[in-house]
Amino acid sequence: MPTVTLEPGMPQTIGEAFAHIGTVTAPTVTDIKVMCLVEAASRELYRATAAGSDNPAVADLLCTNGDEEFLHATRAAAVLKVLTGTDFTPPEADANPYLASGVFPIGELTPAALRKLAQTEFDGETLYEGWAASIGNDEAAALLRANGKEETDHGNRLLQAAALLEG
Repeated sequence: MPTVTLEPGMPQTIGEAFAHIGTVTAPTVTDIKVMCLVEAASRELYRATAAGSDNPAVADLLCTNGDEEFLHATRAAAVLKVLTGTDFTPPEADANPYLASGVFPIGELTPAALRKLAQTEFDGETLYEGWAASIGNDEAAALLRANGKEETDHGNRLLQAAALLEG
């Protein structure tokens, strides 16, 4: 798959994309594309963080979150299909423009850092619920709500990982 090209007006870095997504209350098609790219990239962010763990159970929890992040990207792409009738395929890491620089945030593996990341995942459920409430399409709303529920699962896994690190 060729690298996805960022459209005019899209955030240009993963940091800008995360910041942008956090401000959106009623998503546009472009916002949902950005979310698709961010969720797809997040699989790699979780994998990279997991690779830094000496604890196999912690690494497994992080990798599970990463796999579900890519599922969220797939659902975001399905939302785009419902709304526009057009296919948008979540890119693998080598085709994701938000990972192209090879420089991206890797989570710190401390209990405090994992708890902080857990809170961002819990906040993701609220974000997705707001998007679902504003989207104006029942099928798209259901897909967004499914992502939101799993964000809470991600937060709970991160709290489990923090507890494991505390031993």
